[in-house]
Amino acid sequence: MFLKKFIPLLLLFYYVPVKAQESKPSSNSNYSFIGLGYSLGKIIPSLSIFPDSKQQQSFDLTYGISTYGDNNLWAKHLNYPKTGLMFSYSDFGNPKQLGVGLTLMPFFDCGVFDSFTKRIRFQAGLGGSYTTVIFDKVTNPGNYGITTHITWAFRVFMYYSLIQTKDYAIKIGAGLTHFSNGHTRLPNHGLNSALATIKTELYFPKTQAPILVNKLAETNNGRDVQNYFSTRFGIGIKVLSRNYDAQKGVLTSSFSFGKIKHKTYKYGLGLYYHFYEDYYDYIKEDGQIINDKFPNFKKAPIQYSSALGIFSNFEILMNHISLEAELGVNLYKPAYKMDWQLNDGLTYYPREFGVKDKFKNVISTRLGLRYYALNTKKSPLHNLFLATNINANLGQADFSELSFGYVYSPKAAKSKN
Repeated sequence: MFLKKFIPLLLLFYYVPVKAQESKPSSNSNYSFIGLGYSLGKIIPSLSIFPDSKQQQSFDLTYGISTYGDNNLWAKHLNYPKTGLMFSYSDFGNPKQLGVGLTLMPFFDCGVFDSFTKRIRFQAGLGGSYTTVIFDKVTNPGNYGITTHITWAFRVFMYYSLIQTKDYAIKIGAGLTHFSNGHTRLPNHGLNSALATIKTELYFPKTQAPILVNKLAETNNGRDVQNYFSTRFGIGIKVLSRNYDAQKGVLTSSFSFGKIKHKTYKYGLGLYYHFYEDYYDYIKEDGQIINDKFPNFKKAPIQYSSALGIFSNFEILMNHISLEAELGVNLYKPAYKMDWQLNDGLTYYPREFGVKDKFKNVISTRLGLRYYALNTKKSPLHNLFLATNINANLGQADFSELSFGYVYSPKAAKSKN
């Protein structure tokens, strides 16, 4: 039975031209590729009462391109990674309670240990997934992992090329996948899996831009440093707790400033403000926890439903697309303790607000994707962007967010480095 699952891959490998020269595509070549992979592994239960499952199986189809020869400084400074789009089908090993997942995500694939070997690569992807079976307190009460059909999907994998030629590659690898709705419905413990994989990639050469043009672009632009100023506004979605599971909005805004280096690395500092509609509504309802523990909240519900903080951010700019990460510190978020009481303090058993909870109250994180209206390669003075993000309290999902923003970047100055 196990061998039969590999037959489609084996047939594909058989028809690949076996006389191809044993070497990877030229380091200066530009190509597109199609990949087909099979993964086998197991869900890592997030709770002791998580549904039992057999082995997870996943099939993925990828299409991607190399980044040589397009005069992209971001590609040069990131050692010419591969980028693309992946579609995957995942059978979680328990069709009745966990169903299957259909995932679509952009991915980023780069070499690691290149000075030692060209065969090891790292791949990460962030996108969305549709899960066929979700939690239901009557018909499917054991599935605490997924409560909405649409979820975030994230994966990280390491690959090693067993065979690498100018026409194709056969790889093995291992990695982790994660599916979560970003706190838009509870329970939301997520589906986490550890997987081993085998895959093939077929390469299709593309027209190569003249090397002289690339070197000229690198010479003229490789030392550019820009300052930037940016503002952002957004709306998030979250629920307060399992007993107060109506979806509410989170209004967000931020201002940041910093530098853009090599038209690739964007980093800076900023200030953010969040307003939580679920906190506000619960305070106005005058519930038992408010009367018992937080009576002062009733005097200024807007103030106590707000969060104010500072953050550092980092982006990798890739023309119109960027991957962004943010680490923040909540200077003021008083209602988190009320949130904790509703979700952890009283839900299962009474406990104290511990060290880990205090860190969650203080540390804010953010991860997502941006789309810029104007190509960042051209260093525009003004630019607009649309972004989708997941916000978290020290890694625990807080809310999912859609935002838009504006970036002002004065004329580039030459770096002294």
